[in-house]
Order: sequence, then structure tokens, then C-alpha cells
Amino acid sequence: MKKSGKRNKGFYIALGVCLIAVGAAAWTTYSSVSNYTSPKTNVQSETKKTDNTVSGVNVKSSSSVPAKKTASSRPAASSSSKRPSKQAVTKPVSFILPVSGNVMQGFSKEPVFNKTFGDYRAHPGVDLKAGNGESVKSIADGTVEKVSGNDQYGNTVIVKHGALETWYCGLNKMSVNENRSVKQGQQIGTVGIDPSNTEDGPHLHLIIKKDGEYIDPMSVLK
Repeated sequence: MKKSGKRNKGFYIALGVCLIAVGAAAWTTYSSVSNYTSPKTNVQSETKKTDNTVSGVNVKSSSSVPAKKTASSRPAASSSSKRPSKQAVTKPVSFILPVSGNVMQGFSKEPVFNKTFGDYRAHPGVDLKAGNGESVKSIADGTVEKVSGNDQYGNTVIVKHGALETWYCGLNKMSVNENRSVKQGQQIGTVGIDPSNTEDGPHLHLIIKKDGEYIDPMSVLK
């Protein structure tokens, strides 16, 4: 009977040791699982180092982001650095007298007495005194528009000078051809007799039109 009691006591002791071992193993396993599933405090502290992080991602604060440059922040171009644009300079057109003599009879839209015909009529040009055969020169660069003869003005050369149309009337000889260019001072003919003013002797009857209208030639030649 004594041997049987000792055996039972030993059995319970061994059983207790086993239970303790099993409990210790279970606790160790639980602790490991709990630590694995729970975020570590040091990791949390790393993700919360500053107020500039969201979900562990570093976000720069607005004060650290450089402001975008706007048009007003760009340096204005200095006006002194701009080169002044070259403006086209138009050379004024100058005119010369076609002959050397003075005015014998001036321009008049109103009727004036005509010695040759003995009546009153307008005088749409000027009579310039000149010797018979004297050279008649172009008053400016131009293009010969017409070379002809007629009963009113005799031999006549018409030259276009831009907006101006010049009639050289009462010529003895004509030295140019139609549709040819002439230079200022170039001879276009020689002085002869103007059929409408034969009483005044050799002279040049000069007519100038601007845009088709008669104008005083001396307003251009002066």
C-alpha cells in the first residue's frame, strides 16, 4: 500500500511540471504574437518626428516650397536696352527752273487779255522768258508721257513727276521719246514759239497739273 501511494504522488508532481511547462510555452507564444501584431513605439515615434508628415510620408511645409514666379516678378526689360527702330526718311523732292529767264506772264484762272487773239481767256500756266533755241530742262526726275504737236500749244512734251504732270509747250525741237525716263536737268527740247502767244516772242509756256488740276507752276518751282 505504501508503494502505491508514492507512485501516485510522483505522478501528480510530474503532471504539475508538465502543466507549468505548457503554460509557460503558451505565454511565450502569446507574447510573441502580441508584439508582432502591435506597432512598436519607436516606429511610431519615427513616423511622428515632425508635424510635416502624413501617414509616414514626409510632406514639405508651405513655407519651404519656393513661390512660383509670376509675370510681375520678372525683371522689366530696360528701355535703354531696346534699339530705336530706324524710321524711313523720305527725301523731299526739289524742282529746278526749266529755263533761265524770268516770268513774263503769270498763272491765272481768271480771264486775262491775250495779245495774239485779242480777247480775254484764262492763262493756265506761266510764260518764262528764254532765247530761241535755248535748252529746256526737266524740272525733276520723271517719265515722258507724251510727245506731240498741236495748234494751241505747238510742240509739247508732257512729263510725269509722281503726282505732278508738267507740260513744256511751244518747243522748237523735242529731244525725248514717250515712255522713257528723264533725269532732273536733262534736256527735253529747245525753246521755240508758242502759237497762243506769238506776240511775246520766244519763250517757254509751262503748265503743271496736280492730280489732273491746273496749279500755279511757280508754287512748285519757288
